[in-house]
Amino acid sequence: MKVIIIGSGLMGVTSAYFLRRRGHDVTVLERADGPARETSFANGAMLTAGMAEPWNSPGSWTELLASLVRSDTALRLRPQALPSLVSWGITFLRNSAAAAFERNALSILKLALYSREAMQFLRDELAIEYGRTARGSLSIFRSHAALDRASARAQRRSDAGLRFRRLTSGEAVALEPALAPIADQLAGAIHYETDETGDAYRFCESLAEQASGLGVRFRFGTTVSSLEVESGRVVAAASNQERLIADRYVMAAGSYSTPLLRQAGVDLPVRPAKGYSVTFKDSCESPSLRMPIIDSQLHAVAVPLEGAVRLAGIAEFAGYDRRLNAARIRNLTKLLPAVLPRARVDLATAKPWCGLRPSSPDGVAIIGPTRIPNLWVNCGQGHLGWTTAAGSAKLLTSLLSADTPGIDPAPYALARFA
Repeated sequence: MKVIIIGSGLMGVTSAYFLRRRGHDVTVLERADGPARETSFANGAMLTAGMAEPWNSPGSWTELLASLVRSDTALRLRPQALPSLVSWGITFLRNSAAAAFERNALSILKLALYSREAMQFLRDELAIEYGRTARGSLSIFRSHAALDRASARAQRRSDAGLRFRRLTSGEAVALEPALAPIADQLAGAIHYETDETGDAYRFCESLAEQASGLGVRFRFGTTVSSLEVESGRVVAAASNQERLIADRYVMAAGSYSTPLLRQAGVDLPVRPAKGYSVTFKDSCESPSLRMPIIDSQLHAVAVPLEGAVRLAGIAEFAGYDRRLNAARIRNLTKLLPAVLPRARVDLATAKPWCGLRPSSPDGVAIIGPTRIPNLWVNCGQGHLGWTTAAGSAKLLTSLLSADTPGIDPAPYALARFA
């Protein structure tokens, strides 16, 4: 069948590839001049089952309230965003209850592991180069209580396929020598053995090229202004140039999926959470960073890339404001010495970035049909878009093609919010 995908970030490009490989006629509409130019451009660069958890952990509401008067919290709520977050926020808080949080974390983990298999398939089939490393990630803890809680959570998820090792401080430093200067501050660490890193932007560019070779049409510089609905079905996607017609329409436009779907009468509970990163040229003293370091106390992640180190770990609910907040960038940069004291970064090389992560209120992706039969969605992956992209696209393709999916689709259905 003929499928139009709106958006060419991680969700759009992976969906295009899997749908085309299944035999569908695929066109991708993208307002930017190429793939992955917005939220997928400079994300945290981690494919991490170890961090497969929603943001709304039990007690997170206290941090959100504190953020209304403090600017240094990792998760920040700006007053101007409050009107758009009322009903969404109620569901967000409801899902921060311990039982709901654990259920949602398990759903994310299953999608992350499914996605890891799909990524392996893509690498085997296409030999895509995107700076991948596969040494795992290291989550460090500065208190034994925090380490015990994290170990217990990981153990509960081990039955679902999460692989991890609990390490002493000395074992953590042996695995990642860059931590030696803060060894005496560490209670221990958890090594998530199967986590990976990679450049999502490079991946999207390479996969889009492969998809084009299979016949996917990418229409860059094409802004979709609305979806035309007649008799309960979408009949066209109206762009700044023309009306485009298909049998199925897939909304994969990240946070911008919500206003477009609203025009079509579909309520998508996805809101933008602005995420930040800063990328520095790698000028660390020897030994250089070998694997991602996750500091849960500081809410920071330091990730090695080819010739660079990327620091990420701050998000704010500020509506669709895409401006870089200098204070938030400074807060993020200040965390680097606390995680990597040996780092000698040249601020002149810093490349700050922000993107609007499309976040569902329970933290779980939304994949599948809407109440309009020929209108589908692949959105809401939040801060785990890179981790779950390939699996999300594979699940969407199975459902849209009426194939038996390789994972239970119910936890990811839009209907769960009905």
